[in-house]
Amino acid sequence: MRDVAQGLSIRPAGAVARADEPEGGDHALRAASAAAREAVVGIRRREPGALPESLPGLVLAALDALVVLGAAVAVFYGFYAVRYADSGLDLHYAALGGLGALFLVQRLWSVGAYSCARLLDRCAQLRLVASSWTIAAGLVLLTLFFLRGAGQLSRGWFLGWYLSALPLLLAIRTRVPQTVRELARSGRIARRILALVGPEPALSTAQQLLAPAVPHLRVSRIRLDGAVVRAGEERLERVLAETRRKLRAEAVDTVLVLPFGTDPDRQMRVLGAFEELPVDLWYCPAVEPRLARAAGGAFGPLPAILVRPQPLDATEQRIKRLFDFVVAALALVLLAPLFLLIVIAIKLDSPGPIFFRQIRFGYNNRPFAMLKFRTMRADACDPSGARRTVRNDPRVTRIGRLLRRTSLDELPQLWNVLVGEMSLVGPRAHPVEMKIGDRYYHEVVEGYFARHRVRPGITGWAQVHGLRGEVDTIEKARARLAYDLEYIQRWSLWLDLEILALTVVRGFGGRNAY
Repeated sequence: MRDVAQGLSIRPAGAVARADEPEGGDHALRAASAAAREAVVGIRRREPGALPESLPGLVLAALDALVVLGAAVAVFYGFYAVRYADSGLDLHYAALGGLGALFLVQRLWSVGAYSCARLLDRCAQLRLVASSWTIAAGLVLLTLFFLRGAGQLSRGWFLGWYLSALPLLLAIRTRVPQTVRELARSGRIARRILALVGPEPALSTAQQLLAPAVPHLRVSRIRLDGAVVRAGEERLERVLAETRRKLRAEAVDTVLVLPFGTDPDRQMRVLGAFEELPVDLWYCPAVEPRLARAAGGAFGPLPAILVRPQPLDATEQRIKRLFDFVVAALALVLLAPLFLLIVIAIKLDSPGPIFFRQIRFGYNNRPFAMLKFRTMRADACDPSGARRTVRNDPRVTRIGRLLRRTSLDELPQLWNVLVGEMSLVGPRAHPVEMKIGDRYYHEVVEGYFARHRVRPGITGWAQVHGLRGEVDTIEKARARLAYDLEYIQRWSLWLDLEILALTVVRGFGGRNAY
């Protein structure tokens, strides 16, 4: 692995790296268990004492809302109240100010204006805030039109509100980029981690260009020189697999691949190696800033093409996580009496612990301990998942058979959802030792690890289409993967709600639940 280690600033992958693509038997399970004990979770890491990267955007959003609402109140007292000798604040105008603030912040958030990268671009900020404030004001008028309240609106107040808020919003933007840049350079805000992958000359040039232009990035360099890229298939695949392990351990959120030469097949092979990671994958065809416009896109000053974005952007991740947290918390409270009945039934049925913990692959291949109600004899439980459960399995207890048939044994996973290890909806988490025949799942199903680009779920797109129970053939495994990847590609909150509704309507159990 000396080819990868040169020029590498990523720390050793340790147990997580070894569990990424298991090499066999107990070794992978021990590595995964160690990683789970270390509780390595999350998609980003913060420097000690650093503030969240999203904080400047959140502060700016609050400031935008205050400016718009404050302008509405100030114009009322400075224009409307003076003209009509009215000393009391009309709540109608205050409500319009709040509505305009809501429309403005939502619009700027949807176009990514509050992201750390966008905050560094002064021209983009000025352009976005001017267009977004105009759209927000127009939406306020449109809302009044449909509510038949336009006749009661003072046109002088509205014009004064729009014209007074705009220069204030623009003035704030002239200072924001410098402030964010200073915070990033001083290390007082967390930095997104960028992995540069390429030959040494391109790496050095790219890092020199990116450092002053995009200071909120922490750059990790991985050298894959021409000899490695031109190497035989087996050696290249071995090096790329090691590189993936290191990237997972570092929890990068962006990978920028640099050009290796004129062989397009080899370049595509390198790009394809990173498509299963939950990252924004970029390709830079030439380390030459003057070509950025010609390339049709740019990463900072470099010409670049976004090959594959993250499955969920930052806003979508927050929406999904908030939905998961609220529903899981409510479900745990409402289902507490059912939990108590199941606990009593398990204790009366057979001796042993109430809960069963099994190490499974989670987000970005990071192992975690998934909870279930124990459904097997305590001396026959399989924490590794190497032995599949089959129909009429003699290890299953009487109450366990009922719990598995109704899928009530899955309810403790609501705790995994609450702490962020799982989601309500997503690809089902598989045991780290899961095999088809005598081979690991990922060895026989191409692109298998791409399903781990999102958090695993209690239920999923494959499960509501009847793909539950034992996976004993490659065809079944590929069918499940196809549904998992379709879910990741199509994700929306509405799709999650649809899957949850179908899970309830079609039942948690079924003929394949055993």
